[in-house]
Amino acid sequence: MRKVPFASPAWVDLAREALAELVREHGEPGVAISICEAFVDAPPAFADSDGVAAWHLQIDGKQVRVGVGRDDDAEIQIQATWELALPMARLVYTPEMLAEWQRNPPERPPDSNAQVSGDMTSLPSYLSELHNRMAVVTA
Repeated sequence: MRKVPFASPAWVDLAREALAELVREHGEPGVAISICEAFVDAPPAFADSDGVAAWHLQIDGKQVRVGVGRDDDAEIQIQATWELALPMARLVYTPEMLAEWQRNPPERPPDSNAQVSGDMTSLPSYLSELHNRMAVVTA
């Protein structure tokens, strides 16, 4: 299995393929969401001129668009430090783990770049599967 750097253009390409499949299977007419994730202090090989690696997605029913870079209009905005986000990006979520995190949220290292805006409860449940598919290919 080929592994690629987290949030790199090659990683976004793999995420696009995985998400397209998941949306075909699970997308629902009338359900739309847009998300942008940005990672500060990303490796220079793929970071933008500000040192950020970002990607975004837009789901509308059974249609999906995925791209590299920021989408300032996305409903949900997530930002973190690349290096601090990496261990979570590589972690495969199990139902037991998610249930435990509901009861006892894990402590994460302090991240001065961490920001989340938008309604995270509106995320489709199949995005956990996207995370898991990407975790196993994340270098």
